[in-house]
Amino acid sequence: MLKRIVIGCFLFLFYNQLLADWPIGKNRTTLIPTYTYFRSAKYFDSTGKVIGFGPGDHFTSNTFSLYFAHGLSRRLDLIVNLPYTSVSSSSNGVTQSKAGFGDAQIGFALHFPLKDLKQFITTKAIFIFPLYQNLKEPYLGFASKGIQLAANYSFNPLPHTYLITEASYTRYFDEITGPNQFGYSITCGTMFLDYNYISANLSGVISSSSDKGFNTNLLVNKDFSYGKISLAYGRKIFRNITPYIQGFYTIYGKNAGVGYGASLFAIIKLP
Repeated sequence: MLKRIVIGCFLFLFYNQLLADWPIGKNRTTLIPTYTYFRSAKYFDSTGKVIGFGPGDHFTSNTFSLYFAHGLSRRLDLIVNLPYTSVSSSSNGVTQSKAGFGDAQIGFALHFPLKDLKQFITTKAIFIFPLYQNLKEPYLGFASKGIQLAANYSFNPLPHTYLITEASYTRYFDEITGPNQFGYSITCGTMFLDYNYISANLSGVISSSSDKGFNTNLLVNKDFSYGKISLAYGRKIFRNITPYIQGFYTIYGKNAGVGYGASLFAIIKLP
């Protein structure tokens, strides 16, 4: 179960890009290639207490992904995300590894502009398609089709700053036990010293299921919760390219992995 919570935490960390959720623009495209490293050697039990894995035991993952967003109109964007993940799990002196494509996502974001086009309410519908099967551990995810519905509010509280608050609901369909997941995210960012950017994020997930059993193999656990913080720094190096470095850490949870990691990604705007 521990592996599943760790992977679930990692996937949620990865899919929350540090972007102000403004429209892409009709016929314009944004690409975000990303590399993310994640490691965990502890977990939160059902009471929130931190417990270590066995001596030398740990879970690590390395993921490369490409996020694609294209403006179909001034208010409607197409969103696609394709990850490739390599995971390694060590338990009782035995190491298991697997690599492959993860959960592909495709969906739409619809933006509703408010005052002076400086505030937006955005709704999203994203479909989840696993590109793998759980035939042998370690697994790459739930191996279940799903859908995510989300809504957020984006605005500029001060010049050269942005703030996004978002809520989401995710449902996995292929098993009667789901799970159902509720997520939240608060992201703030600012620009300083001519195209330097810094942003901070607080986010979390509550995953609920009729399957409430706890097992040290987290890949069978569907009932958990956690929260994490992340910080990112970026600098525009060309008119349309801004690379970022990001670090993150889980700060609370129940039946969830305690993990930390880092990401390197670049926001590339076309044309």
